[in-house]
Amino acid sequence: MIDSVRKSPKTAKWEFDYKDLKGKRKTKKGFKTKAEAERAQAKRFEELNKGINPINKKTTIKEAGELYLRLHASTNCKPSTYQTYQGYLNNVIVPFFGDININEISPMLIKEFMKYMQEKGRVNATVNKYVKFISAIYNFMIDSDIAVRNPLARIKSLKEVKNKKIRALCTEEVQALLSKTKKIYPDFYPLLFTAIFTGMRQGELMALMWDSINWITKKITIDKNYTHGRLGTPKTGKIRVVDMSDELAKVLREWRIACPISENKLVFPNNEGNYQSAENMMKRRFIPALNRAGIEQIRFHDLRHTYASLLLVNGAPMKYVQHQLGHSSITMTMDLYTHLLPEVNDKCVNLLNNIVNQSIEQQEEIRKFGT
Repeated sequence: MIDSVRKSPKTAKWEFDYKDLKGKRKTKKGFKTKAEAERAQAKRFEELNKGINPINKKTTIKEAGELYLRLHASTNCKPSTYQTYQGYLNNVIVPFFGDININEISPMLIKEFMKYMQEKGRVNATVNKYVKFISAIYNFMIDSDIAVRNPLARIKSLKEVKNKKIRALCTEEVQALLSKTKKIYPDFYPLLFTAIFTGMRQGELMALMWDSINWITKKITIDKNYTHGRLGTPKTGKIRVVDMSDELAKVLREWRIACPISENKLVFPNNEGNYQSAENMMKRRFIPALNRAGIEQIRFHDLRHTYASLLLVNGAPMKYVQHQLGHSSITMTMDLYTHLLPEVNDKCVNLLNNIVNQSIEQQEEIRKFGT
């Protein structure tokens, strides 16, 4: 409804109020006559209502989320991130908020949402991801003149548990898993071996091509990632090069002879030569191999932690581990694997015992036989 114009008691001039596209109430002042103010008022409302005025549309959180995905995430996010956001919207956010207008969601309701998710068993880190996604939707809607404000602007993130001990296979478990897999799943053995001894992510292994392996320098270039049925860049968006051990080179050379023919020159294709399904690989090979080896179920990603663990306990510098894993900073690597350092330090400090023992043995030899 259009408010009537009024005469200011202070200036004796005519003025009128209106709300802009962001819902902020503003006043237009300084008109000499009432007729002039009414004409300006009509023109202003005509400008605001050209086409469909977004602020008047009852945009729900579902509609806002779909707009964000279609107009922003589809072109600015990785395919895997886009699908993750789709899951957040359809499986978490919409079921809780329903058809409520985005401009009616209050900070208190956001806090209720966070509390509800915690009670449902979601860890704080996951709840924070939900909140961050909702906030991104609101910021996009504000920039599009659809939302008036962001109710999450002053919402504090939940405290996350850091340095949670990761699950990495010990040397004996690695040996048992590889031995059993080689016998019962020889077609899966090369992929498993490569995962354990390079720390490559699952999607990076699925996308690995023979052209990316340099047999002379024994380096593997990781520049692709295959996940959710799409080929893209690695998780960090950066290309990295990892070292290939002599034993891994031997395994891959042998596998190249037996590997199914692939038009894309994939190192680990399915039987038809196409990209493998991660779900099928887990269900038909990885989990059964763990069971046959007598190892409690772990994630495939834990093989990456296993690789880092094996390097560190055998004396590899933390900086080298960071480089091999492709972490953006050594701080990230240390946050994940610092708990392994006591074992590494014990192993290193005991090297000094060898120096002392060798020195004592040499002195005994001198006393016994002379110089």
